[in-house]
Amino acid sequence: MSRAAPRLVLALGAVLCALGVALFWWANRSGSPTDGGWAAYPTLPTGTAYQSSLTLSFDDDRWAVLWTAGHVVGAVLVVAGLLGLSGLAGWSLGRRRAGRRPADQR
Repeated sequence: MSRAAPRLVLALGAVLCALGVALFWWANRSGSPTDGGWAAYPTLPTGTAYQSSLTLSFDDDRWAVLWTAGHVVGAVLVVAGLLGLSGLAGWSLGRRRAGRRPADQR
């Protein structure tokens, strides 16, 4: 492998990770094309039979994510970048260990 190849893999992995994080963040901030809010659950009339109540409360709703295509593509880009970076790290460790072998085992 030439000297430029590891640097290229490092740069490509870092760019893919950064691009994936940025795309995921942008998809999270831009809002979704569909309404995923509570509009799908209208209130029932008060005079209905067999009344029952269940109250659910979510303390912190800031971390909820409605997965859109942008979220999925961003997550895939991050995973691809991390896969390239981990492969480069494994290759680098293998080359470093190969250099420490005694001369009679080569």
